[in-house]
Amino acid sequence: MFGRGKIGLVMRVGLLQLVIAFMFHAMPLRAQSLFVLTPASPQPAQAALAPGLAVSYAYGEVRWLDVAAGYRSYAKPGKPLKGFMYGDTEVGQKVLTSDSREEVTAFIKGFMRFEEGVHELEFQSNDGLRVLMNGIKVYEHDGRHTCQTKGAIQIKAPKTGWYAVEALYFQRLHTACLDLSMRRPGGEWDWTEPEMYAHLR
Repeated sequence: MFGRGKIGLVMRVGLLQLVIAFMFHAMPLRAQSLFVLTPASPQPAQAALAPGLAVSYAYGEVRWLDVAAGYRSYAKPGKPLKGFMYGDTEVGQKVLTSDSREEVTAFIKGFMRFEEGVHELEFQSNDGLRVLMNGIKVYEHDGRHTCQTKGAIQIKAPKTGWYAVEALYFQRLHTACLDLSMRRPGGEWDWTEPEMYAHLR
């Protein structure tokens, strides 16, 4: 049998565990993985670059990124994207620069220009998105979902310049979005600008 003091101690410890569990459950968690990037080598000449990101599209119902990846051989070039700069659409609007309002898979490739330092990036997508920089997966939000993020990441640019980026994106039904907000070293959160994006001509 526990004495009165031991029972009180057990009750206090149990209450503390409940409070901690509630705090971790209630507080939103933001991913803060740090990825150290390598600049594109050689750096692309300005004359070789065109604005925005190159994109190829394929069409068909997709629910998962690994399935979307299988559509690559069917993809055809589309009008370049401004960048990750497409907010949530309304039903009936076309997806990105594609010819379709639904069931779109996009294979995206190009460069992003970063200043030297650590940057926080927060992608949002509807539906699935996988992003690689210098061939390293830095972000993934799989499955079907509304326009939302899985949290911010951090990237470290060792020097100012262009960095290779690739992305796989799919949209299934109704609305779509694909955008990116960023916080530069010592700055505030803001949307990215078209000048940050380029692709080879």
